[in-house]
Amino acid sequence: MAIRERITVDAVADYAVEGHAVHLECDVAAPETVTPRTVPVTLEVHGPRTFEFELRANPEVDAEREYPPLDTDAIGGNADFDATEADEALIVETGALDITIGLDEWSFAVADAETGETVFEEQRADPDVFGRQRTEALGFTQEEINHNPRRIAEAGTAFRLSPDEKIYGAGEQFVEFDRRGRELDLWHEEPLGTETERAYKNIPFHLSTNGYGMLLDTTARVRYDFGKSSTATGTISVADDRFAFVFFYGPDFRDVIRRYTAVTGRPSRPPKWAFGTWMSRLGYESREELESVATRLREESIPSDVLHLDPFWMRAKKSTDLVWDTEQFPNPEGMIEGLREDDFRLSLWEHPHVPVGTDAFDEGASEGYFVADGTGKPYVMDHTCQGDYRGALVDFTDPAAVEWWKDKHRRLLEQGVSVFKTDYGEYVPEDAVFANGKSGRAMHNLYPYLYNEAVYDVVGEVNGEDEALVWGRSAWTGSQAFPMHWGGDPQTSWNGMSAALRGGLSASLSGIAFWSHDIGGFRGTPSDAVYTRWAQFGLLSSNARCHGTTPREPWEFGEDALDVFREYARLRYRLLPYLYTYAEIAARTGLPVVRPLVLEYQDDPTVHRMDTQYLLGEDLLVAPVFTDSGVCSVYLPDGEWRDRRSGERYEGGQRVRMDVGLEEMPVFVRGGSIVPQREPTQSVRPGTPENLELVATLAANKASGRVYDVDDDSMLEASVERTDDALSVHTGSPTADRVTVVVHDVDPETVVVDSETATPVDGSPEEGEWAVEDSTLTVVASGRREE
Repeated sequence: MAIRERITVDAVADYAVEGHAVHLECDVAAPETVTPRTVPVTLEVHGPRTFEFELRANPEVDAEREYPPLDTDAIGGNADFDATEADEALIVETGALDITIGLDEWSFAVADAETGETVFEEQRADPDVFGRQRTEALGFTQEEINHNPRRIAEAGTAFRLSPDEKIYGAGEQFVEFDRRGRELDLWHEEPLGTETERAYKNIPFHLSTNGYGMLLDTTARVRYDFGKSSTATGTISVADDRFAFVFFYGPDFRDVIRRYTAVTGRPSRPPKWAFGTWMSRLGYESREELESVATRLREESIPSDVLHLDPFWMRAKKSTDLVWDTEQFPNPEGMIEGLREDDFRLSLWEHPHVPVGTDAFDEGASEGYFVADGTGKPYVMDHTCQGDYRGALVDFTDPAAVEWWKDKHRRLLEQGVSVFKTDYGEYVPEDAVFANGKSGRAMHNLYPYLYNEAVYDVVGEVNGEDEALVWGRSAWTGSQAFPMHWGGDPQTSWNGMSAALRGGLSASLSGIAFWSHDIGGFRGTPSDAVYTRWAQFGLLSSNARCHGTTPREPWEFGEDALDVFREYARLRYRLLPYLYTYAEIAARTGLPVVRPLVLEYQDDPTVHRMDTQYLLGEDLLVAPVFTDSGVCSVYLPDGEWRDRRSGERYEGGQRVRMDVGLEEMPVFVRGGSIVPQREPTQSVRPGTPENLELVATLAANKASGRVYDVDDDSMLEASVERTDDALSVHTGSPTADRVTVVVHDVDPETVVVDSETATPVDGSPEEGEWAVEDSTLTVVASGRREE
């Protein structure tokens, strides 16, 4: 076994303050075999609640970083900065944080300047009963190679864990929602399911209930120990000679995510049609089969907008050369045109391994477009995807290779293809060599970012920036800038369904704003109950797609499943104005569409580990049912909640036991909210709805909500207020022909809408009129659509 030596930062030998940065030269504590030296540590403040920290163990060879891009200027400015010495420590004050650095004896702590409470502190003393330390403080580890020389194998630190501290994030992880007590290895792997610690979307960002988020600035392998080895200590290790992180303090999680995504990149708002239902399986094997599914969807009145082709759109043994199998799919242009006439768009599957024996492989090999094996040859691997061919990886660090790959997509996009499912991206070998001179060890985690970026960009180049989109599986820091993502290959079981939700909630706290999953699970055939329950949950996710190795169309699971699927698909399309409003909010703020309850109710300890229900936006609480019996316990957080189906109201802060039939999933509407809706259609309609409906649920006699006006590209504020026997309504004046406001549980004498007194009527109201039926008021206002 190779000798490993730990070198830790011991004290500050010297420091200098420059602008909003402190540069420290630090002595180290090390064995005698280690060359004596100091190492630089830099602290740079980017705002009152954000700073960057960097330790360089080999500063002489520090390289310019390129990926993933971090835009710290996006949050810069408005920070007080004062660095003073006191009691053998350097105290850096930012206005919101007090950062204390021990000088004679190194220490590092971050405190809330207002409360004085320590929110993050390096752990340097976690002894066992014999006095032996169970932690490796700030520093790096050298490893013997070739029986004498030492290389730096990793760098990192340890930090104290508070007794009640919870940890979230680190990407789309399928293990416990609270990472406390877990070890995680952030290294992309094909999980072959969603039941293990392996993950597709490893993102080195975590949130703590102490109120901070920490982003590791690296593409290297990252290992976390969030209190498994010692419940008193968390450790972070990066397989590199540089340990750097950006620290975001809230303490509100939403504020942390806003700034984190401002630095790492926010998603564009996907095109509106992408929020329709996607229908897929592994896979439709002919044009006839695909078109028969399209016809059946319309015959069954199942709202749907996207049909997806998995590998069989390409010739056998030739995926991915991105060439149509025209025997199985003759005249693809005509096929796509016909689908578009019936309001369907086409999605195509791909992966970045080009198969041996194709013209694409010969061309890529001769031009040097593939990742190399260290001898100058393409790195050819067997069993790369479906297990029946050999192939090589496209090198996305080579600009010429990127353009070559884009050109292959450009031809398909010009035929009318709308989007690509960018599958895989986790298979880069550590000993591979890239055109930028870096090894697979450095590029493995970053590869999916570059892969998805290339495909996303070319979709935008051909179809227009507003149409840019991928359906990606793997991700690293910043990948949220290339929406959308889905959760891989879950089991067709209750456990697979719950793991899919848990992974999505984890991804949402790691920057992924748009997220979906395989309705019904991936491998095999789900039971009718699993499929039906999964469809309810899936159709109320931010994006919705049916997919699996066997048919996933709802009519394959019986009439009851078909009816339930139709009902929830129609509900999805009814809620499209609400979903698209939150899509715009995600683009502006980075906040996800699907949200764990802890994101909105951070101070409620009951929700700190809750991963079986979620919020869709801020105003809809969704509680999927994970059992055959239909018995579930739904927790309602603070406030007032209205059962969407029954209309029954509940006070928050309690659990509600429910026994629901297979046709029902608990959905609650937050009191005080306004949810924009429209009549459901068979396909998504572009722009602001002609007839927009605002559904208000009062709390304390008030309700408010946001509406994204697509045609006007503006975020409108709507409100309703009841005073005595009068109801005042403000619609925000969207660019619709007609705005209908529905208010539950009211019966006023007077209604004023947009400053105009409305007329009470019996029956269905028209513009300027209102009526009440069963304590539900409906008032109709005009929009402001230009003629």
